[in-house]
Amino acid sequence: MKRTVVCLIFALIASMMAAALLTGCGSEPENDFEPPEYVYFPDVVPLSLPDGIDWIDNVTVSGDKIYFTASGEFDEDFPFHFNDIFTMDLDGTNIKKLPDYIAAAEFPADAEQGNVQIYSIYIDKTGNIWVAERGEFFYFPEDTDDDDWERWYSRKIVEEFTRVRKLNDTGSELLSFDIGHLSSGSDWFYISDFAIDDESNIYIGSDSTIHVLSSEGKPLFTLDVQWVERFISMQDGSVAHMGWGGRGRELSKIDVAGRSFSSPVDLPDNAHNIYSGNDEYSLLFSDNNGLYGIEALTGESVLLLNWIDSDMTLEGLGSITFLSDGRILVTSQTWNSGGARHELVFLTKTPYSELPDRITLTLATFYLDWNIRNAIVQFNRSSTTHRISVTDYSEFNTDDDWQAGVTRLSAEIIAGNVPDILDVSNLPFDQYVAKDLLVDLYPLIDSDPELSRGDFLESVLRATEINGGLYKVFPTFSVITMLGHPSVVGSYPGWNMDEFIKVLDSNPDADFALGQGLTKLNFLQALFMFSMDDFVDRGAGKVNFESNDFIALLEFANTLPDDYDWDNYISEPELIATGRQIITATGFNSFDDFQMYRAMFGGDIVFKGLPAENRNGFSLTTYTGFAITNKCRDVDGAWEFLRTFLNEDWQNESIWYGMPTNKNAFNKLLEKAMTEDEYGSRFMSWDGFMLEMETLTQADADQIMALIDSASGSVGQDDALWTIISECASDFFSGKSTAQDAARIIQNRASIYISEQS
Repeated sequence: MKRTVVCLIFALIASMMAAALLTGCGSEPENDFEPPEYVYFPDVVPLSLPDGIDWIDNVTVSGDKIYFTASGEFDEDFPFHFNDIFTMDLDGTNIKKLPDYIAAAEFPADAEQGNVQIYSIYIDKTGNIWVAERGEFFYFPEDTDDDDWERWYSRKIVEEFTRVRKLNDTGSELLSFDIGHLSSGSDWFYISDFAIDDESNIYIGSDSTIHVLSSEGKPLFTLDVQWVERFISMQDGSVAHMGWGGRGRELSKIDVAGRSFSSPVDLPDNAHNIYSGNDEYSLLFSDNNGLYGIEALTGESVLLLNWIDSDMTLEGLGSITFLSDGRILVTSQTWNSGGARHELVFLTKTPYSELPDRITLTLATFYLDWNIRNAIVQFNRSSTTHRISVTDYSEFNTDDDWQAGVTRLSAEIIAGNVPDILDVSNLPFDQYVAKDLLVDLYPLIDSDPELSRGDFLESVLRATEINGGLYKVFPTFSVITMLGHPSVVGSYPGWNMDEFIKVLDSNPDADFALGQGLTKLNFLQALFMFSMDDFVDRGAGKVNFESNDFIALLEFANTLPDDYDWDNYISEPELIATGRQIITATGFNSFDDFQMYRAMFGGDIVFKGLPAENRNGFSLTTYTGFAITNKCRDVDGAWEFLRTFLNEDWQNESIWYGMPTNKNAFNKLLEKAMTEDEYGSRFMSWDGFMLEMETLTQADADQIMALIDSASGSVGQDDALWTIISECASDFFSGKSTAQDAARIIQNRASIYISEQS
């Protein structure tokens, strides 16, 4: 979908002629930031939790107190896992454990271990604490295997319960009753959600049933829904259910007297995370963009705050509560290599004019990565001179037009409203460079007091150069290649189309030679994207689609199926083990990939690349990329942000996919892969196949580095050009034309398109 939507940008620019963009940009920046009237300014309060608490759950705000649960201390004399209940003041101080709360008073004589889990916690209007708990006590048969999973599944239950308890403010039990009977004979009663209304009626959600009980636990009635998602406490003291109804997402009050739902209220499609409101807003909901309120009188959705503008990351977002003084309290907890971080964030509505004076740089993106979002928030919190304002153009997409956001960005660029920074991850980077829209970043690296080109994998930077310039920075990369066992595909890296086809012809029993999922068009598209430089020279404004290699590519693609048969899936390890697959096309993302495919192919692999005339079909792809536009109001300030992603510490902590570009960060991962740990070889399971992941040798490391150094170009992305190719190729695949005719028509149409773009 992302590759499809980006084609509109330069298809539209082309139709308006190249001069339109350059003229629209003008000699002076037109991208003036339009500040909002106000923002919710954050006051972040780090929490200092008692020793032994790494993670907290069931965070609930009531009045001037915050309640939460955390794992209790494990006692060898009373061996079971349980939760304690804690309170703290709204400012994060005075953290106390409820002294009288006891998860289980007795330990069954026949049990060896046990656990009691608090599913949910709720504070009623009188200050009593209601908890829903699940507990079980068990022993292990004497002949149980030592394997942890086998041992767990063979346990024998001595006692189990699912119950609701009412506690006073010290944790002493006032009432307790079992609700396991609500399961209607099921072996497991799962609590989806739990709530109490102002009359102390109890609401238990499980699977597709809402159970309504009296304050003493007596069943009153049940309501059926598609699935119990979330209970919401309303301002009038009632409880409502949010879930899917006949018209989409709905909020329906539960009418206890009528034993039914009241008339449902339609919710916006992005209202997935819902919170109780206040007198002005009947409820709150959040999405990746911001926090919204639904007005109590009109039912209209109002954007209250943009998360990034409020210096808020969505990672670890917990409860959201309106306080009586108008502030919004957000709880947050995250985990990284340094351990857990817990915060209270108080958001205060503040006129934008009263904020510290900083230069605001605009960043345009199309689907913002979570790690990048976090980096923006941290930059905005720490910088005293600049801040980044983000527009995620995917937010402008509609159900009827998934390209609306890109169309809008294109129109703004043409009009001269050029953002300071572009996240080019899902945008046509090559065309931006061709339009002279981006700044060469090499001079910024060279003048940086702490960075130099030598800090990075030089071959990776070279692979993304355009005419000797570096126009984007990126923290991660992978290399697109084909690979296989040398005895089958040949012992030397690289091949051309003829050599590739000869290998396939020599292995007629490999009925899924490249894997099961390839079809005519997706194979052709992959080869086009990853070998675009073989066929397109944007600098010269020329294309080369009438070559013998491209015609051979069309002819081979035509031997593949039109569609993939998902009903007869066979795993890749099985296909390779049985000789039905001899080649894997992959994005080489990590050292684990080398170990995994080496094990899969029986001990040795060779990187062949994609078929290319020069036998060097190794393409580099980047998952995140940032560019500075030549209309940026403060290039030095923009670089101060972009250099974050090149930093060794950031890459060590924040990369979750791909290999790091920073040489030190890369070498640390390589050293780890070459170091045999105390457990020796590792194993991984893939569709029932157990693969041994052997420690890398120096020869392995040399082979991987040779692969990386061979990458001669980066992945291209041009959906308008792909549309031309796919339309003409489809005519050939359906028998309406020959491969030569299809190539000739592609050559003619693509020549016109590329000349307009160059």
